[in-house]
Amino acid sequence: MLRIYTEKIISSLVLDESNVGEVKPEVKPPSGRDPFRELFLKHAGEDGKLKAKELKEFVLQLSTTELNEPLKFSTETCRSLITMMDSSRTGRISIADTYNAWRTILSGKAVFQQFDLDGSGTVDTYELDKLFSTLGFPVNRMVQTAIVRRYADRNNKIRLTDFIIVICKLTLMFQIFKDQQVKTGRPDSATFSMNEFLYYTMYC
Repeated sequence: MLRIYTEKIISSLVLDESNVGEVKPEVKPPSGRDPFRELFLKHAGEDGKLKAKELKEFVLQLSTTELNEPLKFSTETCRSLITMMDSSRTGRISIADTYNAWRTILSGKAVFQQFDLDGSGTVDTYELDKLFSTLGFPVNRMVQTAIVRRYADRNNKIRLTDFIIVICKLTLMFQIFKDQQVKTGRPDSATFSMNEFLYYTMYC
């Protein structure tokens, strides 16, 4: 499994394809009473988990408090974060998953800021090749072009909120491919039935 190293806030976010098949270590939220837990419980539903819109409000409030900078993520960005963390495919995440999602946001933001030299909150898409090299993604020109066409604005710039979506989608799609590769026993490819393909693409 491709791993995102989010055990601590770091200046880069690394995905290591050589670790496919390893279980990603779960980062536990702090025990006892703490602001993170209290804020989570404030926004969580009766099931003790967050859906996308609840995560959106949670991130906005937590970032305002912790970073002194409100992160106004879209609902779609929060759906992508949930999809990446939600191994049980329930469409909602626990406090431990939410803690991991928050660390992923912090790490992704740190990488993004390395390329946002003017502090505009956007990155020029011509920097994507260097950016993905920093992340360790084996993304070719065709995939980069697809990312630009889907997520860039008219000035060929990508925002943090969309950058997080891209990280989530690439991470999850690599994981799905590798899992299916093992499942179907093919060394260089993965085979999907039509329903499997539709299921994974709709969920991602």
